[in-house]
Amino acid sequence: MIILRTYLRIIILSYGNLIFASHPFPALLVLTATFFHPAVGIMGLIGNIISNLVAKWMHAHNDVWKTGIYGVSGVLIGLALGMYAEPSIRLWVFLIVGAAFSGVISVMLGNIFTRFDLPIISIPFMLVIWILLLTIGITKGDSTSFHAITFLRRIDLWLFDQLPLTVFEYIKMFGSILFQENLLSGLLVLIAIGIYSRISMLYGLWGGILGMTIYSFIHGSLDGYHGLNYVLTALAFGGFFIIHNKHGFIFASLAIIAVGFVDLGTVELLKALSVNLKGELPSLVFAFNVVTIIFLLPLKLLPSSPQTLRLNPVPLYLIKSPETNLKWYRRWVGLNTRQRTILTFPFNGEWAVLQGNNGEWTHKANGQFAWDFVVKDEKGLQAQGTGLSATDFYAFGLPVLAPAPGTIVAVENMVIDNPPGEATTERNWGNYVVINHGFSEYSELSHFKQGSITVFPGQIVQRGDILGYCGNSGRSPVPHIHFQLQNTPELGSNTIPTVFAEGLINGNISTNVIPEKNDRVAILSVKSKNKFTLLGKEGSTCTYIVKKGWLKSKETLQYGTDAYGTPAILSGNNLLWYLIERPSFIEIRPDFKTIPSRLFLSGFIDIVGNSLLLPKFLQDGFEWDNGRVSLNNDQWVVETNGKVISIDPKDGIYNVVIKSNPNFYFRIVDKKKLL
Repeated sequence: MIILRTYLRIIILSYGNLIFASHPFPALLVLTATFFHPAVGIMGLIGNIISNLVAKWMHAHNDVWKTGIYGVSGVLIGLALGMYAEPSIRLWVFLIVGAAFSGVISVMLGNIFTRFDLPIISIPFMLVIWILLLTIGITKGDSTSFHAITFLRRIDLWLFDQLPLTVFEYIKMFGSILFQENLLSGLLVLIAIGIYSRISMLYGLWGGILGMTIYSFIHGSLDGYHGLNYVLTALAFGGFFIIHNKHGFIFASLAIIAVGFVDLGTVELLKALSVNLKGELPSLVFAFNVVTIIFLLPLKLLPSSPQTLRLNPVPLYLIKSPETNLKWYRRWVGLNTRQRTILTFPFNGEWAVLQGNNGEWTHKANGQFAWDFVVKDEKGLQAQGTGLSATDFYAFGLPVLAPAPGTIVAVENMVIDNPPGEATTERNWGNYVVINHGFSEYSELSHFKQGSITVFPGQIVQRGDILGYCGNSGRSPVPHIHFQLQNTPELGSNTIPTVFAEGLINGNISTNVIPEKNDRVAILSVKSKNKFTLLGKEGSTCTYIVKKGWLKSKETLQYGTDAYGTPAILSGNNLLWYLIERPSFIEIRPDFKTIPSRLFLSGFIDIVGNSLLLPKFLQDGFEWDNGRVSLNNDQWVVETNGKVISIDPKDGIYNVVIKSNPNFYFRIVDKKKLL
C-alpha cells in the first residue's frame, strides 16, 4: 500500500514538473487540464506511468526519481501524440514504445547532466517525439482528432466569442504548455502556477506579454501564436533555476527574447523539411530546451560565490519554489559569512572593554573586528598604587583561556614585557597564541606575559583551558588581552565579524554578544541539578498534534544526525534542524534549505524560526536577554521570542504555544525509541 501511494505521488508530481512546481496540489490541477480531450489526457497518463516505471527499472537515482522528473517526457509524448497524430492502434503502440524510450533517455541524460548540475527538462521528449511523428504521420494543422468533453468545448467557444482575441490567446497560451488549444486548460495551468508561487506567476505573465510582443513584431500578428516556449522559459529562469533578483529578471527577459528567434528559425527549418509530409512537423518545446541549456550552462560552470555572482544558479537538489529558493540563498549567504565557532570570553571574572571594533587607536581596516580587554576596579581604574609597574595592573598575570576548542597552530613566547605607558611596534603582537577552530576560523590572542604561555603548536585545547597569562608585550601600553577571530593563521590576517555566544554584559545575561567600549563582561556560569538537553536522543521519535487556526495535523520529529554525523532533528519533506551545543544553551538552528512554504507545512518551522535557544540548566527565575525560565506546578516552562515552551529534562519539548496566535499549539502525543 505504501509503495502504491508513493508511486501515485510520483505520477502526480510529474505533472507539477511541467510548470516547475513540486507539490501535489498544483500538479493535480495540471493533470486535470490535460483532460479537456479525455483520450489525450489518458495518453499522457499512460506515457507518464511507463516512463517512470522504465526509469525505476534502470535504477535511476531514487531521490531524483521521487521528484517525478522522469515522467515529464512520458506525459508530453502522450499529449503530443494525441494532439498531432491520427487515432489508430499504431498510435497506442507508438505511445508505449516512445514513453519507454523517453524513460531510458531521461536516465542516461540525467547521469550525464548531473556532472554539470544541469536539468534534463524535456530534452528526452524532443529526442523521441519528432522520430515518432515522422514515422506515424502528422495530422494537418494543430487540432486534435480526439473529441473534447462537449460542454467544456461549448464553454470554450462561448468564451472565445465573449473575450477579446488578445485576452483569449493570452490565457490559452498557458494551456499550450500541455499542447492544449483551449482557454479552460490555460486557466487551470495559470491557477496552478499562482497557487504554487507568486513569483512564478509574475514571471509567467511577463513571459506571455513579452512573448506576444516578440511574436507580433516578427510575424506582424498573433496568427499561429502558441506561447509555450516563452512561458516555459520565463518560469524556468523566473526564480526557479536562478535566484530571483533584478539581474535575474533581465537575464530571464533576454532568454525569452532569444527563445522567440530560436523558435522562429526552428519553425522555418521544419517547414522546409515538411514539404513532402502530410502535415507540418511542429517545433514544440525545442527552442525552450536549447535556450535553457545554453543560458544555464555558463552559470553552472562559474564558482558559487555570494560576493561575485549577480546571477546565482540554484543547485538542482535544493530547488523548490522561487520564494523558497530566494530564502535559501539569503540564508546560504548568511551561513557563508556567519561565524561558525562558538566563542566565550577568554578570561575568568569581570573584564572591561578598553577598545572595541573600529577602535580609536588601532582595530582599523582589516583588523577592525577585534577587542582589547582590561580589568578595572569599582572606580574604573586599571591599576593600584602608582601604576608605574606592570604588576600594579589588575590584568597583569591573570590567566588567558581558550575561547573555544581547537588546535594550537602558532605560539610566540619570548617577547619582553613593556613598562606601562610604552609600546613597541617592532613586534606588534608581542607574545601570542593562534588557535585553529576549523571552518577556516582562527582565534588570535596577543600580549601575553613573557614566558607564560603553557601550550605548544599541535596541542589540542578545550574551551576554558589556560593558554598563558596576561602581559604587556608588543604594541601594548598597558597590560591587556587582545582578541580577534580571523580567516587564516597568519598574523595580521583579515578579521571576521565576531560574536560571543553568551556571557554577562554589564551584569545582564546575554546571548550573541558584541561588546562595545567600556562594557563590563564576564563568562556566564550557570549550574543546576535540573539539566536539559536534546542531544543523545538519536533514534528517538516524538509525534505532536499541531493546530494552526482551523487546521489540525500530526507531525513526527525524529532525532538523528545529518550525512556528516552532526546531531539534528528531522521531519517530513526532508526538513532538518541542527542541534548546536553552547556552554549554557542548546540552539536549534534550521538547515539552510528548511524554509517555510505555503505548501510545505510544519508546525516546528514556526516554533524554531531562524533559531531557537533553550537553556541547558533549568533554574526557576533564570533570565537572559531573550527568555525566561519558570517552574509552574512541577513543569518547567521557557518563555522566549513570543513562545511558551513546556519542557521535560528527560522527554524534551512536549508542549508549545505561540502567544501572538492563540489558535496555535504544538503538543506531544507519542514518543518512542526506534529499533
